[in-house]
Amino acid sequence: MNNKNVVILPGLYDETLMLLAEAHEYFYEARETEEPLLTERERIMYTSEMSRITMRLSCVMAWLLARKAVFIGKLTSAEANEEYRLDCRDVCLSQHIKAESILPEEMRELLDKSFELYQRIARLDDLTHDN
Repeated sequence: MNNKNVVILPGLYDETLMLLAEAHEYFYEARETEEPLLTERERIMYTSEMSRITMRLSCVMAWLLARKAVFIGKLTSAEANEEYRLDCRDVCLSQHIKAESILPEEMRELLDKSFELYQRIARLDDLTHDN
């Protein structure tokens, strides 16, 4: 990734932080309001998809922090590319459409937002390895 791309990282970092805060707030509130209303099967799906959101956002944040370390000189691009690739693509790029269709609307929105963000970072990660 060249220096032109560094300009976009603060925006992605801020977007990721906001989405993390949104997810945290939702999961905290939903624990009392929505989770008790779910069937056992729905609760399993809910927990699974909540974990997928958390994994997506954690992987994105780790990737962004590695890129920041490159920008400030703590890591070389080669080190970041080798040691800090975007993780968990198999889980994070998959979607459980049946589960998503029965989950609460706000949960579906978080799934969509986290999926879209993860996809964008995956494309950036791929670009870093094309150079």
